[in-house]
Amino acid sequence: GLPIIIDDRQEYQSNDGFGFALTEGSAFHLHRMSAPAREQILKEMFATDGKNVGFSYVRLTLGASDLNNFVYSYNDLPEGKKDPEMKKFSLGHDHDDVIPVMKEILKIVPDIKIMSSPWSAPVWMKDSGTVQGGALMKDYYNAYAIYFVKYIQAIAKEGITIDAVTIKNAP
Repeated sequence: GLPIIIDDRQEYQSNDGFGFALTEGSAFHLHRMSAPAREQILKEMFATDGKNVGFSYVRLTLGASDLNNFVYSYNDLPEGKKDPEMKKFSLGHDHDDVIPVMKEILKIVPDIKIMSSPWSAPVWMKDSGTVQGGALMKDYYNAYAIYFVKYIQAIAKEGITIDAVTIKNAP
C-alpha cells in the first residue's frame, strides 16, 4: 500500500471541532448521576485546560434518536391529526434530561459548537406513518422547515445556540 505522510506544514482543510452526540439516552444516564460525579465526567470530557479531553462540538438530536428510551418528536399528534403550522410544537421531553445536561456543558465551555440532527420527521408528515422507514411527503416540506425554525428558536430560549442543522441523521 501507499505510505501515509504527515506534513504539518501543509493544510488541506480545517475542522470546527471534535465531539459526540448528546442523545436523550446518554443525557438520561448523565442526569441521574450524582451532581459531583456528573460534574467530574463533564469536566473530563469538555474542559479545555490541557488536562482533559476538551471536546469542542456536540450534536443534539432534533427529537428522539434510536438511542432514546422511547420515540418522540416535537409535534406528536393523535393518529389522523396534522399541524403544518406547528402550533403544537414543544421541546417536551428534551426538558427532562438533554437540556439540563447541555446547560451544564455550556457552563464548562460556553462557546462550544452545537449541531442538531433529526432521526425522523413527525410521523404525520411521512408517507409510512411511522418513525422507521418512509419518506417526507412533499405536502409537508414547508411544515418541516417550520419545524426546524421552531426548534432553533425554542432551544435558543433555553440558552442553547444551534450552529448548524442537518436534514437527517442518515440517508
